[in-house]
Amino acid sequence: MEDSTAQDLLEAELQTLSSSAAILRLVGEIDMSSVSRLSEQFESAASTGCSELVIDATNVTFMDSTGIHAMIEGKRLLHQRGSAIALVPSQQVRRVLELVAPEPLFAARVDTVDEALRFLGLDGDRAGG
Repeated sequence: MEDSTAQDLLEAELQTLSSSAAILRLVGEIDMSSVSRLSEQFESAASTGCSELVIDATNVTFMDSTGIHAMIEGKRLLHQRGSAIALVPSQQVRRVLELVAPEPLFAARVDTVDEALRFLGLDGDRAGG
């Protein structure tokens, strides 16, 4: 499979809210061919000292086991640094996570980015979209 096609499957952008908070916005499919983008964003959040992270996965249309693994590894990496993470899943991501991890993997599994920001004590006005 051509690498550029794999990259087109997932858009992953780390939006900085403050020196210690960010939103990781995910759009598309998380699978074996695109999971490296997700992993890179978790590493970037950790390396910049992010202590509060909202994962906006509301626009993720598919996630397989490699995506679950990347989420768990990202959580582990950030939690080692004392970070709190709130996940806002799409219906597809919620369904997969509920099957494999009935208890939330992150500090919160909420329905909207605003809820996640409030849960983490962040000002929703900084979300920017």
